[in-house]
Amino acid sequence: MTTNDLAIDKLSDQIQIYSQRQFSGRLDVQGATTWSLYFCLGRLVWATGGTHPHRRWYRYLSQYFPQIASNSIRLRETDITRYWEYQILTVLVKRQKIAGEQAVAAIKSTVAEVLFDILQHQEKQQLTYTCTQEEVLDASLTLISPAQALQESQQAWETWRSAGLANLSPNLAPVLKQAEELQKLASPRVYQTLVKVIDGKRSLRDLALLVKQDLLTLVRSLTPYIRKKIIGLVEIADLPKPGTTATTPPPQTAQSRGETEIPPTEPLQQIPIAKPLPSPPPPPPPPTVSIPSRPLVAYVEDSTLDCQIMEDILLKASYKFLSIKDSMQALPLLLQHKPDVIFLDLVMPVANGYEICAQIRRISSFKNTPVIILTGNDGIVDRVRAKMVGATDFLSKPVVANKVLAALRKHLNSSPVSDSEPQLLRYQTS
Repeated sequence: MTTNDLAIDKLSDQIQIYSQRQFSGRLDVQGATTWSLYFCLGRLVWATGGTHPHRRWYRYLSQYFPQIASNSIRLRETDITRYWEYQILTVLVKRQKIAGEQAVAAIKSTVAEVLFDILQHQEKQQLTYTCTQEEVLDASLTLISPAQALQESQQAWETWRSAGLANLSPNLAPVLKQAEELQKLASPRVYQTLVKVIDGKRSLRDLALLVKQDLLTLVRSLTPYIRKKIIGLVEIADLPKPGTTATTPPPQTAQSRGETEIPPTEPLQQIPIAKPLPSPPPPPPPPTVSIPSRPLVAYVEDSTLDCQIMEDILLKASYKFLSIKDSMQALPLLLQHKPDVIFLDLVMPVANGYEICAQIRRISSFKNTPVIILTGNDGIVDRVRAKMVGATDFLSKPVVANKVLAALRKHLNSSPVSDSEPQLLRYQTS
């Protein structure tokens, strides 16, 4: 289903609406170009589009994943989607080529850059917004608070505008127009640096990465030369997608290009890090007995009494326990802790067990996780509806040990393992 919200033309209002609706799908923002924001249950998962989506990918690939060579990534025609970058990150994390924390950092930077560009375009032209509910991404990497992401991007935009740069896009590329005038005004060191790095083929964002300098600081240092028309700003094309023939090499660091890493106005102060001496090989570890980890059981329930009863049952049986009393926080906490089994209370304020179960099943990492719904109304209609939303099992209340433990044995196919630790790991979230 696709809908248009043409009456609301501010990004902040749009994000607030889709966040409150717990929207899952794609929100397209259209102006001179198109950006796409991907939501899962009202939270941001990914963002793409804009003037230079491929340049942005190469920049963050170099910044966050220097161990991954850009030419090692190949995309099949069937893999090329609107969100191909997110697909690559997901695959790299699953194959343990990059750490999950690296992927999350790249995702947050991508979202921040896209929101910044939308905010800048919003000042110049009216934007239109179209949502599509069919395209829902796997949210197993991270869920970002839309309000927080927008606030940070708004602060960055206000700082940019306050510096007198409202009409200057960071996607423009600086080009040297009057080399002789530059040589008269700049020191020899600054002149040599600018001549090397300013070639009209890199955007301001590319250049900031190249010289390892904050974007705003870099642009401020170039502004006097831009105002004197010694340096011009031009539009440049985007780079090709990974795996295709590039007409312009992806942005690289100065070190990889054999260039001196010096910012335009002052020497780049860096602390050299000595290469560590090779460590002697560690002694062979003593023989150990592998002890399976205890299963983590989550219980989404607003009743303090029922949570306490479930906790007592599970801790005595040597399970780890995650208690979630706020149904609105259920999905982010489940994604964070990734329990082995999930119990859901049927009747809760704001979101009931059916709704939460349906949301859980939309996430691929929970596809095979047992989800058991508990209720005081053990009727055939409730059981059928529970199955329809993807519940694995259905238990009637009150919460009693024999039924809970029997369900765990049934769906985990194993018993928890006890060891010498005096207390099991316990999570409590109100």
